[in-house]
Amino acid sequence: MKEIIIKCGSETYSRMFAQEATIGQIVNDPNVRSQLGYGDNVRALVSGVEQPLDTIVSAGTTIRVETRANTKAN
Repeated sequence: MKEIIIKCGSETYSRMFAQEATIGQIVNDPNVRSQLGYGDNVRALVSGVEQPLDTIVSAGTTIRVETRANTKAN
């Protein structure tokens, strides 16, 4: 098990996940979503860089969840 920190807005949530947990599994976890109160249309950033959902997360990683509505259209 490894501890991952998830931030959304001013809220922070820390939880233990399996060693092979991916960004997608963490961001879409119902407990994480209900704790932080975000919906479906989000992106996950690590150190300011958007991550693919199949990226395996290292222990101690902080994931920032942002709604896509807050991003500028290309």
